Amino acid sequence: MDTSHVTCKTSMGLYAIQLHREIRFERLTSLLEPGGFLQADFVTLLRDDVLIYFCEVPANGISMGSFSPEMEQIISQLERGTIVTRFYPRKKPERKTLMIRRETRQVAWARTHTTKAFDGTIEMREVKEVRVGKSSKDFERWPEDAKRMDALRCFVVIYGSEFKLKFLSICALSEKECQLWIRGLRCLVDDTINAPYPLQVERWLRKEFYAMENNRETVSLKDVKAFLPRINCKISTSKLRELFNEVDHHRRSELAFDDFASLYHKIMYDEATFKDILDKYSVYTENNGRIVSVRDLTRFLVHEQSEQVDNKEVSKHMREYLEDAQRNVQEPYFTSVEFLDFLFSKQNDLWNYQLNEIYDDMKRPLSHYWISSSHNTYLMGDQFSSESSCEAYVRCLRMGCRCIELDCWDGPDGMPIVYHGHTLTTRIKFMDVIKTIKEHAFATSEYPVILSIEDNCSLPQQRNMATAMQDLFGDLLLTHPVEKNETCLPSPFQLRRKILLKHKKLPEGADDGSILFRTDDTIDMDLRNTVKNGVLYLEDPVDKEWNPHFFVLTQHKLFYTDTFQGSTDGDEDGEAEEAPAGPVSQSRLREGVPNDELHFGEKWFHGKLAGGRAEAESLLNQYSHLGDGTFLVRESETFVGDYSLSFWRQDKVNHCRIRSKQERGQTKYMLIDSTSFDSLFSLITHYRGHPLRSQEFVITLADPVPQPSKHVGKEWYHPAASRSYAEDLLKRIPQDGAFLVRPTDKDQNAYAISFRADKKIKHCKIKMEGRLYTIGTRQFESLVELINFYERNPLYGKIKLWYPVSESIVHRMSLILPSWSMMSSKDSCCFLIVWLPNYCVS
Repeated sequence: MDTSHVTCKTSMGLYAIQLHREIRFERLTSLLEPGGFLQADFVTLLRDDVLIYFCEVPANGISMGSFSPEMEQIISQLERGTIVTRFYPRKKPERKTLMIRRETRQVAWARTHTTKAFDGTIEMREVKEVRVGKSSKDFERWPEDAKRMDALRCFVVIYGSEFKLKFLSICALSEKECQLWIRGLRCLVDDTINAPYPLQVERWLRKEFYAMENNRETVSLKDVKAFLPRINCKISTSKLRELFNEVDHHRRSELAFDDFASLYHKIMYDEATFKDILDKYSVYTENNGRIVSVRDLTRFLVHEQSEQVDNKEVSKHMREYLEDAQRNVQEPYFTSVEFLDFLFSKQNDLWNYQLNEIYDDMKRPLSHYWISSSHNTYLMGDQFSSESSCEAYVRCLRMGCRCIELDCWDGPDGMPIVYHGHTLTTRIKFMDVIKTIKEHAFATSEYPVILSIEDNCSLPQQRNMATAMQDLFGDLLLTHPVEKNETCLPSPFQLRRKILLKHKKLPEGADDGSILFRTDDTIDMDLRNTVKNGVLYLEDPVDKEWNPHFFVLTQHKLFYTDTFQGSTDGDEDGEAEEAPAGPVSQSRLREGVPNDELHFGEKWFHGKLAGGRAEAESLLNQYSHLGDGTFLVRESETFVGDYSLSFWRQDKVNHCRIRSKQERGQTKYMLIDSTSFDSLFSLITHYRGHPLRSQEFVITLADPVPQPSKHVGKEWYHPAASRSYAEDLLKRIPQDGAFLVRPTDKDQNAYAISFRADKKIKHCKIKMEGRLYTIGTRQFESLVELINFYERNPLYGKIKLWYPVSESIVHRMSLILPSWSMMSSKDSCCFLIVWLPNYCVS
């Protein structure tokens, strides 16, 4: 019989009994009643006890983890759950009950502790770090709420696979509870990751079983069949039914957990596949079936895997692998299932873990070593459309990487940005990157960190980079030779706790407009060189579903990314500001606009003005009070592909052509022949800090002409409307597609579309990024352009924006249909609403 230990600490001493394996923590209370599974005399002891410790033991007898009494108390409290505030990236913070599930090693949260369904869970084996404080974007997203939370009450759980990391941002009710969570989680995560392989498999199986089980705590053949695609297993229904019936000892057509686990092992480890090995290295016994003894395993390791081991060493290895007190004997054994598990476990890894410790001579020249290096370190996913993040540098450095890459491009305010140039990847600030590097550079290793700088910046921004690194890194930055008159590179030992820069020198005679020009094999990944790019659908060979991928077609190759979905996190479906239809991963796409140009987001860039030169002069006259140097940049009317700089000087408008030319495959921009720039953004940035000189004038560009507010005066725009006002207005128009646009309540640089969809009122946030209006995956030059687009295309599901709502429209409708506001949404289905310019007809 499968067993679990329950140890009870009482005034009479320590007692231990055996419980059936399938007992869960929350079900024990039913067993304490007279006549239950526990004996009556022991029930009395349990009722009088002071503290109960539950120490799980799986079916094979392996301990589920032993903790100190203090840690056991902490874990027990976390199992019961505590009230916390969870911060989200896209919806407002909410109160939740946060708890752990010890059996499945999960962190779970729900509205209340009593609910059976969780809002979400995290696998402890995927947790990378538990961090104290408010260092996550979730806290930054809601500054007003975060400001009220003491940092010592907050913690962040960073989890995920590889570099696709996610954040669970939590604020506890007190510092004490926060410390309990931090200590408990760190202990459990460490214990989970270092657990024996069979125990890790069992915990995972329990999680899957609990997700499928019915009210009788069993699973059916249908449940198992639906489970198999999740483990990439294909098996015929007849074969599955045959195996199912073999383990269904009670003939109930349902399996409890132990039988389900047996079925899993039968499916995954077909003994026929390993028959030759098992026949050669195992013996059959009456009590335990086929077993692999110490001598058998030693022969297998020596002859099949060419390892140099003896019986004594293998015996110790088997006992450590099993971690079973009942089988901690001189001659342990593996069952056939345990042996097959062992073959696939980390304990049978090819790597020699003794080499994890430094054993090489670290005093030789740096060029004598292989260096653990990272390419495109800043990316969390693919090289076309994924997110750039400082967390990628954290993970890389903490994994022991010693050479990391920074792709630097001209950014706003004279400081570079880091991203994969000429692609759809997002951008992060250079300053944020180097701050992160300083904090984590030597967390894992004291040996030097090399920053490989791929520099695409103008000389002024390169100077700012150098100054920033000197100021921030200080003595950590290597700026002088280690030894005078050195004839070879210094050693890693000499360079301990030093940051080195790897960067090409500027050519002789380079001026302020110069950048380093690179040609490499990544030219195919430059979106400027693509034949076509967008979204294509590929069929999954396992589940036969069509999934979207971002693709880039060049003259020679077709590249495509991993599958991306419309949401980045499953527990954020109920966000306050809904995301519009479309893939989130394909960020910052905008109709008709090449996204690799920095100037598109700048307030001084006015695009193609409908009135051309005359409209530019009108705008500058309107804002002449800002003084000399007030300016705007527009697309040239005369020269296609060029731009015009229009500025105010000495009470009149001046216009200058910004010419472009191709130089070694790259576009250059210039106002005067002697000074060229790699981007329009770099050119304007330069002349906002340096005077523009000609034979007629000398001027420095100052304030940009503000963008025109084309949405002001539109019937759908409500400049003073709050969220509650919008909802009240829309409640009186129960028709999908009714909408209005308003400023958001808290963010001055954002708007919201309030609209009706699926008989509910929803709100979709519009962010202001420079001069662009960003909604979900798209960017527009004006709110008018945005609304026009979503009147033609779905905003949410299949809902388009159809009916602009205003007070006057609602008033006119109330005159035509006096009882309109009294009707339910069901009643409203009886009416067809036709919107005309000055009235509506039902």
